[in-house]
Amino acid sequence: MTLFNKIKYTLEQGSNPPERVQLTVQNIENWRYYSDMLKNGRIKFDKEGILRYNHGAPVGDLVLIRVNKDGTPKYKESAQEWFDPESVKAQNFKWPE
Repeated sequence: MTLFNKIKYTLEQGSNPPERVQLTVQNIENWRYYSDMLKNGRIKFDKEGILRYNHGAPVGDLVLIRVNKDGTPKYKESAQEWFDPESVKAQNFKWPE
């Protein structure tokens, strides 16, 4: 599942936005869509610090897809591992202890 998000990333004038962003406890508040999902319980950090959807699939890195004319960068989520909530992998997923 790929998500296109309308996320504004505050940039200093003249700087380039990062090509890839990994969401962490320290920076998730900069990404409103994901911080709202965290607050609403749709995603959470596991004990290893990996941000995951409730069925266990990791939230992917945010990859820069373009910079709008107004300078606002647009990102999409790209995960190396993904599985559907109804899949066998999701059903057998064990949260790290």
